Amino acid sequence: MSVPILTIPESAFDSSMYSGNPARSKSQLLMYLLKLTNRSSFALVIIYLVGYFAIKPLMETNISRRLEYLDAVRGKLRDFYLKAITKVSHIPIVAIKRNGKLYADEIVQTNESKEESDKLSQDKLCKSLHKLSILLNEGIKSYSTTQLANYKSINYAIKDFQNKSDLVYFNQSELFVLDSNIKSPVVSGATMRKKDIAVETKNEIRSIKGLYMSGQA
Repeated sequence: MSVPILTIPESAFDSSMYSGNPARSKSQLLMYLLKLTNRSSFALVIIYLVGYFAIKPLMETNISRRLEYLDAVRGKLRDFYLKAITKVSHIPIVAIKRNGKLYADEIVQTNESKEESDKLSQDKLCKSLHKLSILLNEGIKSYSTTQLANYKSINYAIKDFQNKSDLVYFNQSELFVLDSNIKSPVVSGATMRKKDIAVETKNEIRSIKGLYMSGQA
C-alpha cells in the first residue's frame, strides 16, 4: 500500500505560534490594561466634569430651596405659637391610663429639688418689695399734693411763718443793733437808745488808727 506524497508550503508554518514566546503575550496583556485604564480615566474625567459643572449647581439650588422652605415653615410655626399662647389660658394635663393606673406628666416628673441657699429669705423680700413698688407706681400715677384737703391751709401757714421769721425775728438791718430797754439808774423813766455795734466798732477802729498815725499810741 503506497502513501501519497503531501506537500506543505513554507508560508503555512509559523514558528512563533509554537515557540511559546512570553514577551508577545505580556505585551498584549499590557496593551489591554493600558487601553482599559485610558478608557476608564477618560470616563472618570467626563463624570467629574459633568458632576462639577452640572450636578453640583443643581444640588446647591435644591438645598437652598429646602432651607428657604424650612425657614418659612419655622416662621409660620413661631407666629402660630405666639398667637396660641395668648389665647390659651389653661393647659390640660396629659395622662395615660394603663392597667387601672393613671400615668400623668405631672405625677412622673423627675426634677430634683434644689436646696434653698437663701436661708434669710432675702430673695422673697426683694420680690415682694418689687411687687409693692410696681403697685404703688401704678396706684399713685395721678397723685397730686394739691388734691389733699388740708394742703392749702398748711402751706399758707408755713409760708406766713417763714415770712415773719425773715422780716421780724431775723431782720438783717438790725442784726448788729442792741435792742435795750433797760432803765437808766440816773434818770428814772429814761431808756437807752439802740446801739449799732457795727458803727461803734468802725468808729473805734478809726480812732485807734488816728492815734497810731499821730504817734500818740
